[in-house]
Amino acid sequence: MFNFFKSKKNKVDKQDANEVVRDVNSQTTEETIDDISFIKEMKHIRSGVWQQYDILLAAQGYGWEMMVGWAAYMESADLDAISTITVSELANMPSTELIDEYRKITGGLKSFKELSRERGVLAIGGISRTLKMPVKIVWFNQTRVLRFFTPVDDEMLLTKYIETVIRRTFGTKDAMKLAKPVPDNEQ
Repeated sequence: MFNFFKSKKNKVDKQDANEVVRDVNSQTTEETIDDISFIKEMKHIRSGVWQQYDILLAAQGYGWEMMVGWAAYMESADLDAISTITVSELANMPSTELIDEYRKITGGLKSFKELSRERGVLAIGGISRTLKMPVKIVWFNQTRVLRFFTPVDDEMLLTKYIETVIRRTFGTKDAMKLAKPVPDNEQ
């Protein structure tokens, strides 16, 4: 999935992922921010070393410009060694890898010509500075769904991370904190 795993020296196993989880959890507090979560529901699918977290947002759907903006934010706020950027017309169609074109540009994703045309799916993957592990984020245009892939098998930690991604609060006092649950009567 990531070029990161093609090299044996970069091999990640469950023990490595669990050590990172313990390290990151020890650096965060259980404080909550004084706001309602943007996460309506999270489904966690375990598949070997990789974990898939499907997120249903408790807000309106998002569009292409917001997807590119989110990816650009992650490029600067948390992702290093970006190893994959893909797009596809629809969720069930084959994706096109853009990493080679991306490596040739100097202005970042906001000025990346290949993202100027709207598509159905956008994904970016690299090494999270926060989690110290690979993360791939997938956005689905005109939906309320986000998908995260990572070796980190810890729903609480990923909830904090995803809330931080959605709120764009990396580097702030609200980073890696939980928000209040969405009331049952809201979306």
